[in-house]
Amino acid sequence: MIRNITILTIVLTAMFFMFYYSKSTSLTLTSKGVEIKLNNKTIFLESIRNKVMPLTFNRLSVMQNSLSDGTYFEIASCEDGYLFEKNMQELIGKLFDANRVEQLFFKGNVYGMRVHLKNGQVINLVTQSNDSKELKIFYGIPYENFSNILKKLTRKEFKNLPLGGLFELPTTMTKWNELSDEFKGVLTAHHR
Repeated sequence: MIRNITILTIVLTAMFFMFYYSKSTSLTLTSKGVEIKLNNKTIFLESIRNKVMPLTFNRLSVMQNSLSDGTYFEIASCEDGYLFEKNMQELIGKLFDANRVEQLFFKGNVYGMRVHLKNGQVINLVTQSNDSKELKIFYGIPYENFSNILKKLTRKEFKNLPLGGLFELPTTMTKWNELSDEFKGVLTAHHR
């Protein structure tokens, strides 16, 4: 009996912390811009949607939003019984066909990363994964804005200036495709 109560207490405590951190961290696209929330800190970047481009696969749907400040916000979701790959750095690396992905911060389910492409360009991004069923990616953030986001949310600063992170992206940079492992029910991305 005591063993069952202890297990129930541990499970309920874990569920509370998961609920608390998932609610206190978020990445949201609104009609007026992008909101990044980490615990009690919130950053709002004003921007409007220029263009919305839907992509649909068998078990995966993606909504790509081009924003007025030259950034992109993508929301991907997969159908029941399937999940996105759990290793966020690996998933982002595949989506951008990257040489290297640096994780700069992680809180709850929100990550800040720098993606180093094979052509030497650096892409700054913030991403959020909800229960491995939905993935949000906000990228193309100019170096100065991203540096301010990083400083405000984590009190960290960039140690060096990424040379490729200064240019506006001409188009969406993700390379979506559907790869599934039917046994595990996992969806990942790979380049086309």
